Amino acid sequence: MMRILLLTAEYLPQPGGVGDYTAKLAEALTASGCQVCVLTAGEGPEQSEPWLVWRRVRGWGRKLHQDVRNAAKQFEADIVHIQYQTGAYAMKPAVNLLPAALSQPTVVTLHDLRMPYLAPKVAPLRRYVTRLLIENANAVVVTNAEDESRLAGDAPSSNPDIYTLTQPLEPPAHLIPIGANIEVAPLADREQLRQQLGANPESVLLGYFGLLNSTKGVHTIVESLQYLPATTRLVIIGGGTGSPEDEAYAEQLRATISRLELDQRIHWTGYLSASEVSRTLQALDCAALPFSDGASYRRGSLLAMLAHGVPTITTPPHVPIDPSLRHERDVLLVEPEDSINLALAVEQLAANPELRQQLSQAGKRIASSFRWETIAQLHQALYQQLLANQPINQE
Repeated sequence: MMRILLLTAEYLPQPGGVGDYTAKLAEALTASGCQVCVLTAGEGPEQSEPWLVWRRVRGWGRKLHQDVRNAAKQFEADIVHIQYQTGAYAMKPAVNLLPAALSQPTVVTLHDLRMPYLAPKVAPLRRYVTRLLIENANAVVVTNAEDESRLAGDAPSSNPDIYTLTQPLEPPAHLIPIGANIEVAPLADREQLRQQLGANPESVLLGYFGLLNSTKGVHTIVESLQYLPATTRLVIIGGGTGSPEDEAYAEQLRATISRLELDQRIHWTGYLSASEVSRTLQALDCAALPFSDGASYRRGSLLAMLAHGVPTITTPPHVPIDPSLRHERDVLLVEPEDSINLALAVEQLAANPELRQQLSQAGKRIASSFRWETIAQLHQALYQQLLANQPINQE
């Protein structure tokens, strides 16, 4: 039985997509026969069943290596699997140096390719520590086609904070998608829940789900409300922040809401449990996820909307993705920062129940392609090949 230590900077009950992902992956790996320990920091209960949760990391700086080594030794880990999202590790480089400090085979899942902040005007050093993370890992996993392209040298980025390669990574990264982090929960009384969210029979409930940051386009949703009838209400599900930059963005968003006098048309749910999120998603008429960097299956919020059959408005992907997202077949597509056309898309859905039904069914069909059982099997095959010290099949 393989013993897998999952290191993550986010974990429940802390909000965040990587924490939700890690919990679902731990659950799926445990169900498939692995022994799993999640290692993290912060407050919250430890857990012994059905998988271990150890909150034994004292911080993401210089003590990190010793904490991980101690946990890996005590757990007798066969594999250490780092769930890497730069911002979650406080933009510190210690995690980037971790694979070289461990005796166990190391897998790194790159949930984003942002480089850590080290000091002003040290871009070469930022690239260097990011390269160390990737090159010293025994295997690299990406969760989406965009990041796969960046590591294959196919998609140079104009963003200086995003790590890209001009020559293909060798051996290539493994593309293993994420699944929906929110399971569909029973909903006893949809109309009662809609009333609690401030809707009346004439209302259109437009939803957003996730943390707030500038890449998610929440300001575009808010600005679109001024072009929509007063009966259109926005429900922001979650809406927390994960960094000082995100909090600054949230303050700007609140200022925009106040300036446009939209406070009475927006309902903030705050943090909700997974089952409460599911029920709230089912109460919506449609959703908007106008990502500035394009729709991607690395976004758990998008997969959650599709899995719940919520007709969704999003932005065109920057690279081809599979399954594709077809305009007016699977979703409605609008360009980023385009609040007017976003408003028109909301009106199109509000006036067309047949289109809403079509998009709902298409979303569920797409989401069924990202089953956690399959995701766990792909990880197990990768672990087994690493432990057998065999060449890893990239097909």
